[in-house]
Amino acid sequence: MAGVWAVLAVAAPPGAAAAADAWRFDVADGGRQIGELARLTPSDVAFVSPDGEVSLPAAAVRVIEPVEKLPVAAAATRLWLTDGSLLAGDAVETSGADLILTQQGRPLRVPQQAVARIAWNLSGDGSESQTLAAAPDWQATLPAAVDSDLIVIRKATDPEPVYQGVPCAILLIDQTHVTVALDDDRIPVKRERVAGLVWLRAPLDAAVPGPVVDLVAGRVLTTAAAYLPEQNAFRFETAWSPDLVLPAAAVRRIDLAAGRTVSLVEQPAEETRVEPFFAGLAELDDLAVAFAPRILTADLAESAGGGPMIVATPRTSLRWKLPTGVQRLRMQAEVERPQAGGGELAVIVDGTERLRCAVSPEQPEAAVIDVDVAGGRRLEIVVDFPAAAASGQAGLGRLRLLDPRLEK
Repeated sequence: MAGVWAVLAVAAPPGAAAAADAWRFDVADGGRQIGELARLTPSDVAFVSPDGEVSLPAAAVRVIEPVEKLPVAAAATRLWLTDGSLLAGDAVETSGADLILTQQGRPLRVPQQAVARIAWNLSGDGSESQTLAAAPDWQATLPAAVDSDLIVIRKATDPEPVYQGVPCAILLIDQTHVTVALDDDRIPVKRERVAGLVWLRAPLDAAVPGPVVDLVAGRVLTTAAAYLPEQNAFRFETAWSPDLVLPAAAVRRIDLAAGRTVSLVEQPAEETRVEPFFAGLAELDDLAVAFAPRILTADLAESAGGGPMIVATPRTSLRWKLPTGVQRLRMQAEVERPQAGGGELAVIVDGTERLRCAVSPEQPEAAVIDVDVAGGRRLEIVVDFPAAAASGQAGLGRLRLLDPRLEK
C-alpha cells in the first residue's frame, strides 16, 4: 500500500498534557522506570529521569505507556483492518478510495482496501467502549464461508436482535445511508437499519512484526515506531500506511516487544485443570466459573489495576504448547487480595520443574518470574496453596500472573 498516508489528531480531554509528560518504561529484566520520553527509534529509547537522561537499546525495553492513562473512548463505529488492526470512532464515510473515520471531530483516512469489516453500536450508549476488540454480536449469525461483500441488516430487536447478511456490492457510506448494488439496482439503505458491513478481502501481505500500539480508540499493528518530540506525537509505519502520525495523547500503550513475544493471555491454554480445596466443587456448574482462571486482556484488566493478566485460584494448572524458537518465560506474580493470604507458583517444562516460589502479601512488589524454556515442548504453570497450608495456615486468595509472555 505504498503512498497511502493518514494523520489522526485526537482532541485530548482536559489534563491530557499532564498525562503525556510522564511515561513508564518496562525493561526486559522485569524492572520499571519512569521519566519523560525524549527519543524512540527502531534502535533505541531515551527518557529523562530525576537522575538524568537514560538511553537503552530498543530491544531492552518491552513496554512504554503513560503513567496517567486516558480512558478507552466510547465506540459508535469500529473498523477491523485486514492486518489485524482495530480503529474506533464516532462516524465513518467513504471518500474516493478511502474511508474517513471521525473521532472527536478529527479525521483518520484509511484505504478502503485495508478494511475488512465495520460495526456500528446501534444502542448508541457506549456500552462496548471497554471491549473494543469484541466481535459484534451479528458476526455469529453469518455463514461460515462468505463469498461476497455483505451488508448486515438489523431486522428486529424484540425479544432478541435478528440480523440478516445480504450479499451485495458496497458502493458508498455517508451519515444517513449506505448505498449498495444488488441485482444491477443501486439501493440506499438507511444507516439506522445497518448493523455492519463485511468486505471479501484478502489479508494484507505479511510484514515484519513490530510494536503493537493500544490507542484511546483502538489498536494498531505496526512495523516501526518513532517519537516526534517537536510535535509530542508518534510516527508509525503500518501495512496500510507508511506515515501514520498520532498525538501522544492518543496512545495508551506501546508494546515494543510484541514482534518477539507470545502473550499467554492471547494464547489459549492447551489444558486447564482446577482442583479446589474441597474436591469436586469445580465440577458443579454454578461453581465452575468461580474457580476457573480469569483471562484478562489489557482493556479488561484496567479495572483490576493492571495490564494483561491471568488470575488463578490455588490448585490450578494451565498448560500450553510452546511455540518454536521461544527462549524465556517472563511475568510478574502477586496476590490479588492481600487479606486472603498468599500462594505458591511453579513453572514446569516438559515435566521438569524449573521454578517454585512463594508469592506473599508481605512482599512489597510483585515477584519477578524469569525462566529458561528454550528447547521445551510443553509449558505448565501451577498455582497452589502456600507451604504453610500443611500447618493449617492456607491462604484462600487468587494469584495474579501479570503480563505472562514467551520471548524469542
